Amino acid sequence: MSFIMQTMNIDSLRKADGRTATLVVAATLCAVLPLEIHHLLAGLVGALGYMLFQALQPKVQRRSKLSPEPTGRTPQLIDQKPADQNLPEQRTPPWRASSLAAAGQRRAAALAEDQRWSTLRSGNRVNAVAPSQVSSTTSPSKREVRKPSAVPVHAPTFQASGWEAEVSELLQRISPTKESNAAVEAIVQAVRRSLLSALPEAEVAGFACGNPLSGTAFGVAVPEADIVLTVKAMPGRSGKSTDMGKLQKALIRTCTDKLVGSGAFKFRRSAFRGSEPKVTLIAPAGAGQSIPINLSVNAASPFQCAALFEACGRLDSRAKDVILLVRRWAKDRGVSHAAKGHLSPYTWTLLAIYYLQAGLATEDGPLLPPLASFVKSSQLPMASSAKSGSKTAAELFKGFLDFYTHHFDWRNEAVSVRLGQRSPPAPSLPVHVLLHSDGKTTQVGPSIEDPFEASENLGECMNWLAFGRLREELARGHELCSSGDSLALLLEPWSPPEHQQDGQGQQE
Repeated sequence: MSFIMQTMNIDSLRKADGRTATLVVAATLCAVLPLEIHHLLAGLVGALGYMLFQALQPKVQRRSKLSPEPTGRTPQLIDQKPADQNLPEQRTPPWRASSLAAAGQRRAAALAEDQRWSTLRSGNRVNAVAPSQVSSTTSPSKREVRKPSAVPVHAPTFQASGWEAEVSELLQRISPTKESNAAVEAIVQAVRRSLLSALPEAEVAGFACGNPLSGTAFGVAVPEADIVLTVKAMPGRSGKSTDMGKLQKALIRTCTDKLVGSGAFKFRRSAFRGSEPKVTLIAPAGAGQSIPINLSVNAASPFQCAALFEACGRLDSRAKDVILLVRRWAKDRGVSHAAKGHLSPYTWTLLAIYYLQAGLATEDGPLLPPLASFVKSSQLPMASSAKSGSKTAAELFKGFLDFYTHHFDWRNEAVSVRLGQRSPPAPSLPVHVLLHSDGKTTQVGPSIEDPFEASENLGECMNWLAFGRLREELARGHELCSSGDSLALLLEPWSPPEHQQDGQGQQE
C-alpha cells in the first residue's frame, strides 16, 4: 500500500513540474515575441556581461560560526545574540570605549603591584620609613619601542649660529605672544558656547605658559594650552557631597561628548589615572591651524603653574626664559609626558625655579627668593640681590643641566620652592619608592614638594624606567653643552629604540 502511495506522489510531482515548465515557457514567449531582434540581442549581451562581471568578482571565504580559530583555541560561537533582542545596538564613543578597556588593565596592574609591594614592605623597609610615608608606583612600567610614523618630527633648525644666538631665536619662537593668547581665548569662548546648555554655571579659563602656535614634537602628548572648567561640587542624592574624583570624571565625559559632538573639537586621548583627570582634544585655532589642549575640571595645577610662571617673570625676566627652555627641552626629549610616568610640565617648572633659588654658585647668589609668602598669600616676595646679573638665560640653562646631573642628591634632597634652599625632605613629605620589574629591586625616587600642598610628592608619578630616563637625559644634555654642541642637537626629538635589548623588558 505504501509503495502505491509513493508512486502516486511521484506521478503528481512530475505532473506539477511539467505544468510549471509549461507556464515558464509560455511566459517567456509572451515576453520575447513582441520584441525586435535588436532588443533580444541587447538583452543577451547584457546578461552575458553581467555573468562575466560576477565571475570576476573576488570571493570571500567566510568562516563557519563553529569553525576553530587559527590560534588553536576552543571553537566559539560568533555574533551570538538572543532572538528576542531586537533593540538597536548602543554605540559607545571611541574615546570612552578605549578608557573603559584600559580601566580593567589598570586595575589588574594596580592589584598585582600592591601585592608585590606588600610582600616587599613586610620583608624590609627603606631607611626605616613609616609605611604611611612610603608610596610605590602602581602604573605599569613598560619600555617604549619605536613605531613607524607617517609624519616624523625632525630637530629644529635655526637661522642664527652660536649657542647664545640660537637660544635667543628659540625663545622668540616659544614665548607667549598676543596671537597665541588670542587663540587660547578663542578656544575658551568656543568651549563656553558648546557647554552653555549642559553646564551654564561652569567657569572656563585658559592657560598657556608657552606658545601653542609654534608646533613642536610631542605636541599632542604634552599640549601647551590648558582649558579648565570650574564647577562647584553638587550634593548627591543622599544629601552627602559627591566624591570629587567621580564628579571630575563624570563631568569630563559629559564635556567631551558635547565638544566632540559639536564637530569643532576632535578627541585624542584620556588620562584618568592621576589626581587630576583630563582629556586631550584638538581645538580649532583659525586659519586652518589646530591646537592640542588639555581639558580638565576643577584642576588646580594649571592655575598654580601660571601663577608661579608670572610671579617669577616679574621677579626676573630671565627666570621665565629658563622655565621656557627647560619645559621645551623636557618635551622634545620625551621626559615630560606624565601619562608615561614622567614628570609633568608643572613639575619641570618647579625644578627650574628651585635651581634658580638654590642651584647657583655660592659666590653668585640666588636669582629667585623663597616663595613661601607667595604660596600663602599670593604676595610677591622681595627680589633677591643677586650677583649673577650678567648671566644670560642660555648660561643659566646650562647650569640647570649641570646642577641636576652632578650636584643635586636625588636620594637625600628634596625640591622645595617654598623653602628655596637645599635640605632633606620634610617629615610630612611621603618617600616614593620605585619598584623594578623583578619585584625585588627598589630605589628611592625623587622628592618634589608641591608648594601649594606641602604633603604631596609630585615625584610619585614616576616609575623606575622614567627615573632612569630623567637621569640619562640630564647627563646627555650636560655632556652636549660641555662639548659645545649646537642647540639643535640638544633638542633633537627623542625616539625609543626599534627593538628591546636582549634580557630587557621580559617581565615588563
